[in-house]
Amino acid sequence: MTSEEQPAPPVPPAPDIPWITIAVSVAVAAILAILITLAIRGRATDNLLRAQLDEHNTVVAALHTEFEALSTRINERAAAGNGDGEAMLGGSEVALIERLQLLAEERKLIIKEIKRLSGHLDQLSFRVEHLGSRIGTMQQPAKDIAGRRQPPTPAPAKQTKPRVAIFTPARTLSGHKGEILSVAFSPAGDRLASGGADHTIRLWDAATGKVLHTLTGHSDRISDISFSPDGMWLASSSWDRTIKLWQPQTGAQVRTFLGHRDRVAQVHFSPDGLSLASLDADNQVNLWDPFSGVRIAQLPAAEHRLRALAFAPGGEMLVSGGQDAAIRLWHAPNRRELSALKGHSGAVNAVTFSPEGRYVASAGTDRVIRIWSLAQRRVERSIPGHTATIRSLAYSPDGRYLVSCSEDGQARVWDAATGALMQNLDSDTVSVVSVAFSRDGRWLATSGNDMRITIWESKAASAARPLAGRDAHSSTGNGDPG
Repeated sequence: MTSEEQPAPPVPPAPDIPWITIAVSVAVAAILAILITLAIRGRATDNLLRAQLDEHNTVVAALHTEFEALSTRINERAAAGNGDGEAMLGGSEVALIERLQLLAEERKLIIKEIKRLSGHLDQLSFRVEHLGSRIGTMQQPAKDIAGRRQPPTPAPAKQTKPRVAIFTPARTLSGHKGEILSVAFSPAGDRLASGGADHTIRLWDAATGKVLHTLTGHSDRISDISFSPDGMWLASSSWDRTIKLWQPQTGAQVRTFLGHRDRVAQVHFSPDGLSLASLDADNQVNLWDPFSGVRIAQLPAAEHRLRALAFAPGGEMLVSGGQDAAIRLWHAPNRRELSALKGHSGAVNAVTFSPEGRYVASAGTDRVIRIWSLAQRRVERSIPGHTATIRSLAYSPDGRYLVSCSEDGQARVWDAATGALMQNLDSDTVSVVSVAFSRDGRWLATSGNDMRITIWESKAASAARPLAGRDAHSSTGNGDPG
């Protein structure tokens, strides 16, 4: 090769052609817009159906009162020796019964349609979130995307269907005329308390389902109820901005706690029974002396709205969940925040401690349960599965199971150690709101917006303890129902 023969210069690489990625991004954005439009229309339809269901609840509540009066008349006729009371029904009475039956069938159809639509909406929401995150990635040149090694995406926890039912329905309790927002077993297990949107608290015989007392005094919906550890007192919180203390043995009202500026969402007795903690919609957490009704402490005001509260088994620590997707640990005696744990992607509606106090379970609008190690201050495991907002959580007394209640109409039983799904507690309600265990673990109560309470029996506990409804305890972390 002569000096005049120089090697040809290298050919420069062809520039990236961005129009491909731009076209893909435009297509994805168009699909995203369509999905958002469908989601908005679906949500509007869902709201209309829920409004229709609320109207049905109002009508059913009014007809239920008439039906109770009708039942009384039938019994009086039979007792008076007039033969079969039902055979002597008048035309208007027969029409009332037929109308109730028709409304019941319509209600089932509405609930079925809402559940179907909610499933579609959740799928749309997932696709919108997924495509939204992908648009940013696809702005990069195709060559760059193809050449980059992406880290593997962890697979979600595998959910398996249970082979044998752990809980079986034992009885259903009816009487409230609105959504039932809270349930709690007495420590002795002989009574179950429930609070509802009808402004009343009902005390039931847990073994027979008979109403023992109906407590009235609040002027708005009952958001939460809590028994004292000795069972001598029952505390209730309400949207009327008050807390009330009752004697569950007699149904008598003892005192009213004043001081909250907004509707009170939750109330909890401390494990030693010497204090009450309450949470309102104005982010105010108060600690009360239950015997005098005097406010003894107040936690520092939160920047974001708080939605859930629970005592640790030892009583010195509180956990709260809020609108900012964080849960916070508090030292109750000195009102100091210990730490903030972040991992949720939406508001936290429910928090509860495991029985031994080593873990905190939390859940909310992101539809994922997270179990936190208090020693490590980190997420131990995440449990997906629900298709709508989770409203309440409860550990079984032995810590083996964790039960969650959701607006998807499901109460689910999980293995607390592995996160495996053990059982779906099916119901006809649109939303399951509250859950409570009896202290011996034999009984589980769930409630929702169908104005009914379902009591479930544990097969394992019933085999070990032949006597029903003794030594009971409630553990729930129901979020602000508003």
